[in-house]
Amino acid sequence: MIRDMHFHNMGYLDVTIPTPLFNSLKTECDTALKNNKEMKSGLSGAGVPIHKYVEDKNNLKDLEDYLYSLVEVYREKFGLDPSDTKTLTNNLPFKMGKPWINYQKKYQFIPKHGHDGIFSYTIWMNIPYNADEELKNGGLHASTFEFTYFDTQGGIRSDNIQLNKTDNGRMLFFPATMTHQVYPFYTSDDYRVSIS
Repeated sequence: MIRDMHFHNMGYLDVTIPTPLFNSLKTECDTALKNNKEMKSGLSGAGVPIHKYVEDKNNLKDLEDYLYSLVEVYREKFGLDPSDTKTLTNNLPFKMGKPWINYQKKYQFIPKHGHDGIFSYTIWMNIPYNADEELKNGGLHASTFEFTYFDTQGGIRSDNIQLNKTDNGRMLFFPATMTHQVYPFYTSDDYRVSIS
């Protein structure tokens, strides 16, 4: 008898956010570049997108409620719980950090990084191109979102997510420390807009 045994590991959820939440966040994204407070991070600087905070109280509440619902889905799907983080003997309560909007221009990138906390996410609000055109013009990784991780033999693996105009409202929900990056795009002068 031969049995294939797999190691337990955490992945990510690939979901489409509810239309009312998308529409409300999109409305804020359309004005936040001029009106909202800038967020500075260790990734801020030349060649990297501008970050602005999400400030609308209704958006913050609705987004928080939706994210908390995904925590339960994540636990169910993976049978693992990165939120099982204890201080002494008690679990810590969840608290959403302040989300920000990324306004990425042509040729800009977001280098490999992870986030603090338990869970993280990216919601695409405006994808101004199609992946097939990007790949023709920019090569293998053009315009992709990429997770990087180690396999059981210590090899570096990656999962590249190609993005298209039809992906507005798409969200990836993943353990916060999971290493990820965003490659440049080349075929549009519009902003690629996302919320993290």
